[in-house]
Amino acid sequence: MISSSFPEVQDGARRSDADRFSRLLQDFYGGLLEQGVPEHLASLVRRLNGDGVDKAATRKLALVVEREDEPRRLAGLLLEETGLEVVECATGEAALAALQHRGADVAFIFADQHLAGPRDGFNLAKTAATLWPGIHMVLTTSGIVERPDGLPASVIMMGKPWQGLDLIIEAERALKLADQPRGRSVD
Repeated sequence: MISSSFPEVQDGARRSDADRFSRLLQDFYGGLLEQGVPEHLASLVRRLNGDGVDKAATRKLALVVEREDEPRRLAGLLLEETGLEVVECATGEAALAALQHRGADVAFIFADQHLAGPRDGFNLAKTAATLWPGIHMVLTTSGIVERPDGLPASVIMMGKPWQGLDLIIEAERALKLADQPRGRSVD
């Protein structure tokens, strides 16, 4: 193991080890793919790329939380264009379950204030900001955009109908924040 105070050296050594491991796996299992390996194992082998990193496992995630199908799908399609993996949820409860399962991967939450079920967007925003403070969040609302009392300062308010460009700008901001060490802000 290489010990260094320079993260680039440590990361380079890890990548080199991962490259060797990836090539070893591909060489060993490559021929088995034609011999009828179970699909779940075959897909894992196929997902290993040249640098040994499973891109699906490292791709940042966006949660789109909206009770109406059409705006939820539109937001999801736009966010996919930014490189974020998208999970669409119709309720605050579904979004919370996704956070509990993959919270470390979530970079961005785009949620409507009015959701189906008992947990509304305001409650989801407070919960997410408390338990996953590094996630960038936008809360949308119809009508006048007034900041509700008690809404965490980190949550951005956006009026409906929202503009696709505004959503993409916030997603890009979320990706920049996800790449920053915690506690730093990105303008």
